[in-house]
Amino acid sequence: MSRFIRFVVLNVALLALVSVTLGQTSTGTISGTVTDENQAAVPGATVTVRNTETGGSRTATTGSDGRFSFTSMPIGAYEVSVEAATFARYLQTGIQLLVNQNAVINPNLRVGSLEEVVTVAGDASLLNTTTAEVSTRFDERRLSELPIAPNRSVFNVLLSVPGVSQLGSGQTGFANGISFSSNGGRVRSNSFLLDGQDTNDPSVAGGQIALNNPDAIQEVRIVTNQFLAEYGRNSGSIVNFVGKSGTNDYRGSVFWFHNNQYLNSCSNLDKSAGFCNPNAATEARKNAPRRLENQVGFTLGGPVTLPWPGDGDNPFFWKGRDRTFFFIDYQRWSDRALGSGFTLSGAPTAEGRQILQSVVGNRPQVQALLNFVPAGSPNGTNATFNVGGTDYLVPLGNLTGSSSFTFDDHQGAVRIDHRLNEKNLIYGRYRYDYAKTAGTGQVTPPGLTTIVDTKTKAANIVWTAL
Repeated sequence: MSRFIRFVVLNVALLALVSVTLGQTSTGTISGTVTDENQAAVPGATVTVRNTETGGSRTATTGSDGRFSFTSMPIGAYEVSVEAATFARYLQTGIQLLVNQNAVINPNLRVGSLEEVVTVAGDASLLNTTTAEVSTRFDERRLSELPIAPNRSVFNVLLSVPGVSQLGSGQTGFANGISFSSNGGRVRSNSFLLDGQDTNDPSVAGGQIALNNPDAIQEVRIVTNQFLAEYGRNSGSIVNFVGKSGTNDYRGSVFWFHNNQYLNSCSNLDKSAGFCNPNAATEARKNAPRRLENQVGFTLGGPVTLPWPGDGDNPFFWKGRDRTFFFIDYQRWSDRALGSGFTLSGAPTAEGRQILQSVVGNRPQVQALLNFVPAGSPNGTNATFNVGGTDYLVPLGNLTGSSSFTFDDHQGAVRIDHRLNEKNLIYGRYRYDYAKTAGTGQVTPPGLTTIVDTKTKAANIVWTAL
């Protein structure tokens, strides 16, 4: 039994070590130099950084040059406090740490007692002065306000980045999901990460995990030039999606997005098929083709709360405030539509089918035509054929083939964060997407439409040991 336990612990440790390398791309750094009023370095000062949302904190002492650095910090809101003998306590709030950011904070201490507090409210500069990377960042506010319709895919925000261009009209989409070129690079030269985990499609390109719930994403960062050595793999762009995590406060959202034919306009193809015609004989033809689409979901995060029996006489609820947090999200997406379809010119009309059946209906190729191709609407054209020295005239017409399109999708995630102590943080995340599409592909002859059933999952465990 002890050998089995050692085996499990060893494998978990190896998994954590591997994930640490990948997880570095979803954290940041807080660093700076402590000086006095004369801009002289202050050695031996105690610097404490605290996450104001989760309560996690770390402490360090400045060196002889007054410098300090906190690496592998989870992104979020922070405050920095500095204490040193003969100086007033320094406190800076409102620091928002971003993915892969080196937030530079340079506290300037004033002579005084520790009972005095100098409070500064201000974020670190967003100007990157430590690396040559060229990147664009989308926070949760931009994700909620920028147009990412019609499918609410978070990938759509990437198309607004300078140097990123989507495929032109008539070009074939090569990548899974969204196809784009960064600075003229190949479509498959983009790399996609989720919380630092590689989610690239190994067969073609693009991200394997669908992300259609922007409420579940904390930040999106795309690097388009001068990549750091930790990335590698691709030369076009590096895209990192960072999911939300729980905090000391319970937070969540509920949403419902609805779409139907009364909210849509007609394309030229729809109009040529007879839709959006105010003089149509049927009500269905007066509007856009039938459509019923709904996206319903929620997000919820906060400290883990569990019932605890206590000593048996005093049960209570254990609350993981400042230590253990959860975040879950879920979305149910359904779509029902009837497209206008494509028109096939040259299908025999009902009269033409009778002529074919009576004259050459015993021929296999003619019988296959009559079995699988419905009668067309007369368009004034004809075709002739000769059998036994007799010419026959077959009236032809147009046949528009369309099928009911159905799409069902379930996607969601569960994330647990736990702070073992000041120097050990661990989190695990599991995300899934189950989708089923039916009704695409060839419509005529009937029975040849395509059914696609896909299941994608992504899981990681990241242990940050300092």
